[in-house]
Amino acid sequence: MFYLKEIIRKYLQKSLFFYWHNVFYYLESKLPKFYYLIKITFMKIKFNILAKRFDIFMKNKFYFQLSSGLVFLSLISCSSISKDMDIIDTNNIINANSNNSKIVLDTQLGEKLYPQEAEKTKMIEDTILSGLKKEYQKPPVHRDVHAKHHGCVKSYFKVNNSNLPEKYRVGVFSQNKEYQSFIRFSNGNGKPKPDKEGDVRGFAIKLMGVPGKKLLENEINEQTQDFLLINAESFFIENLEDYTDFIKATNQGLPSILKFAVLHPKVSYRIYQIFKQQITSPLETNFFSSTPYKLGTTAVKYKVSPCGSENTKISSKPSDNYLRENMSKSLKQKDACFNFYVQLNKGNFETMPIEDATKLWDAKTSPYIQVAQINIPKQEFESKEQMQFCEDLSFTPWHSLPEHKPLGATNRVRKTVYETISNYRHTQNGVQRKEPNSF
Repeated sequence: MFYLKEIIRKYLQKSLFFYWHNVFYYLESKLPKFYYLIKITFMKIKFNILAKRFDIFMKNKFYFQLSSGLVFLSLISCSSISKDMDIIDTNNIINANSNNSKIVLDTQLGEKLYPQEAEKTKMIEDTILSGLKKEYQKPPVHRDVHAKHHGCVKSYFKVNNSNLPEKYRVGVFSQNKEYQSFIRFSNGNGKPKPDKEGDVRGFAIKLMGVPGKKLLENEINEQTQDFLLINAESFFIENLEDYTDFIKATNQGLPSILKFAVLHPKVSYRIYQIFKQQITSPLETNFFSSTPYKLGTTAVKYKVSPCGSENTKISSKPSDNYLRENMSKSLKQKDACFNFYVQLNKGNFETMPIEDATKLWDAKTSPYIQVAQINIPKQEFESKEQMQFCEDLSFTPWHSLPEHKPLGATNRVRKTVYETISNYRHTQNGVQRKEPNSF
């Protein structure tokens, strides 16, 4: 996955056309003839701007959205504006792949099938797999996303369901119990990059000793439950059509990336909003599921927040691995702690949608409810063996009890893609894919 922010930054240094895209779009719809006259006029203008001006412009949402127009005018391939794909609800079953059974949609919870969803999912799977084969000619093969981990730490997930309405006390929240768990902290990029570069930050926790049949047929008897979170309350992809275009673009190179930035300015802006966050330490960061999950008869989103309010200072010249270093330094000295929350879906599916993970659920309508505390004891995690163990672990939201079933198109794509990529990665690396049972 490429850094759209940095790509656009470099392109901005060459031209100033970005700021006219939304103007052109408006004129095209209102005054077609005038639009083309204006477009031809501005296509003759070229400006150079200093890179240092980039952040000033990009901090303004209006300017950021306008910025994507430069590529629209400068790339010949950008011949049309993509349209959002409508959702249909004529079928409540989708084929995943040969490794999984059919996914039954929870239509009563707001799930709806996209047109050609199975075909698009297969395309995403094939594109990512092809990219991995091209990138890694020989082992080790890394993940296609979240390739760089800061470390996997031992932790304890202690459930306290007293604040949760009784009808939602299901799955791991059915009783007050403590689970051993591993947390993998990571950067989202598909290639390891310096921590100072903007990126999505990941928090994946694997609970162990969780009884009950699981959703993945090939791992139905495993005793683990995964929760996957990132440092963004909403996801950056709105629908399956955008997801498909995004995967294609990030695997085809710079021209396709730039075209995607033009045709999907809102996606580009959401990515920028995530990338611009200044992260001091993974232990001092809020994380969110972004996508919804089942909980009894409703849907929820998850949130993880540090118990305290510490704020580690960042050096003026941080190292490439300063997030790992800050986390390591802290855990050598003291314990760490996170609170785990659920947000219940209390609105209608217009205000709290299931299929559109870019929409925030109103915290006033449905406040976050704490249901567990995650305690990370003082420890060292940087041994060669522990870092390799972290690399070999497999995480997917479908390592799950049915009571916590992942919901929405993004999660349905994950079921197929995550398992395929994990199987390929482990096979190529000569490592057995196996879920841990305890420390």
